[in-house]
Amino acid sequence: MVDHADGRDPPRSRRPDPHDERRLDRSVRLLAVLSDTPRRPRAALLGGSFDPVHLGHLHLAREALGRLALTEVRFLPAYVPPHKRDRALLPIDDRLLLLDAALRDEPAFVVDPREARRGRACYTFDTLTELRAELGSEAEVMFLIGGDSLRDLPKWYRAPDLVRTFTLVTVPRDPDVDVERLLAPVRLKFPADLVEKLRRFVLPVEPLPVSSTEIRARVRDGRPIDDLVPAAVARLIEERGYYA
Repeated sequence: MVDHADGRDPPRSRRPDPHDERRLDRSVRLLAVLSDTPRRPRAALLGGSFDPVHLGHLHLAREALGRLALTEVRFLPAYVPPHKRDRALLPIDDRLLLLDAALRDEPAFVVDPREARRGRACYTFDTLTELRAELGSEAEVMFLIGGDSLRDLPKWYRAPDLVRTFTLVTVPRDPDVDVERLLAPVRLKFPADLVEKLRRFVLPVEPLPVSSTEIRARVRDGRPIDDLVPAAVARLIEERGYYA
């Protein structure tokens, strides 16, 4: 950052960025959709390996909680079969311990271990159906997905039923991505009303530059991770020797 001392030219005003306008337009349209919905329980699931959970996950969850008018966000550690892992994962009990520590002071955030505890692959449709039965038939159940998942959605189990029954909210890795490009494979397989539903529920979020890979690398190198994970998570990782 450069300070503009006396005698220097003042900073130029920032020109409008078309990306900012597009993001604002998406957010306004999303709020308009949500404002038409009567207030009722509204839960969103955020899936991942959480190896470990970090500030980027919490940032996304907080954005979703506020902007989607959620009553809760459920962190859903995914079951990853051993033959599909490119590295050894921290055992699920340890990852759940880190999640519990990270969410301890977040009353609207819940750890949901159902898929990881089963020890087998689970279909998203079945998980969301089970959750709705637990929350009540009036509950609205949302599932947060990335841009890659939106593009691959036609390959998912009961994909049209999934979109019709629940609300999939796409959070692209790049908030300025062309959503129509991501929707291209979906348009070939889904009826127009389902494509429009997916288009309405896009949540552009400026990501935090944090990754679990970087955290594990820092721990191996003996470098601090306090700027990447909640303090309680950093303490547990150090005390228990995770990722060392």
